[in-house]
Amino acid sequence: LMLIPRMKNWVAANYPGTKIGITEYNWGAEPYINGATAQADILGIFGREGLDLATRWTTPDPSTPTYKAMKLYRNYDGNKSTFGDTSIQAVVPNPDNVAAFAAVRTGDGAMTIMAINKDLNNATPVTLNITNFTATGPAQVWQLTSANTISHLSNTGLTNGVLSQVLPAQSITLFVLPGATTFHLRIGTNRPPGQLELWLDGQSGQSYVLQSGTDLVHWVAVSTNALSSNSFSFLVAMTNPAKMFYRGAVNPP
Repeated sequence: LMLIPRMKNWVAANYPGTKIGITEYNWGAEPYINGATAQADILGIFGREGLDLATRWTTPDPSTPTYKAMKLYRNYDGNKSTFGDTSIQAVVPNPDNVAAFAAVRTGDGAMTIMAINKDLNNATPVTLNITNFTATGPAQVWQLTSANTISHLSNTGLTNGVLSQVLPAQSITLFVLPGATTFHLRIGTNRPPGQLELWLDGQSGQSYVLQSGTDLVHWVAVSTNALSSNSFSFLVAMTNPAKMFYRGAVNPP
């Protein structure tokens, strides 16, 4: 059918700039793992093809595999962790058997890969070749099967950029590979009276220094931290009448 590319061609030819959407779609089979693999597949296709809007009719019951397939994309760990927001290329030999979709998550730099085994009866070994990405640790593995539970499996490591896993029959598996967060300084929302909150976002385990200065030339260290997570916060007193500038820097080993 080539539905989404066809609509994009219509827009380009006749209505440049118009957004496109697919509304009130439903592939059915909500209580079954087959409905879940179809839902995961179509969400991956929507993202890969750059669809602007999709509206499902209706929301599946939270107890169903189909709902949990959606949850794998939007809240797989119960802490609102999501599939990435910047689509990247994922190529498979035959998407009718095993489909895969990939994206990078802007917030923490993680790469997320959704692998969907559509084989009705057989487990399928897969080998993922990761290129143009430097993982900073082993991959988390989250999986939905006919058991109707999102399971957090053991982490799996990469060897020379290769990740291997066996996908159960009719299953959806999410791989989350940690990456280096873009290093930057930002203003926080928690602002006690007379203070300013600054957040330094970087890479867990790396040491950073927060510096201040009055002229953008001479800098003094305010705080030095080795990040236990990808961010740390610092409260700055605003009682000094002088204009102050702040910057973050990598602390040399």
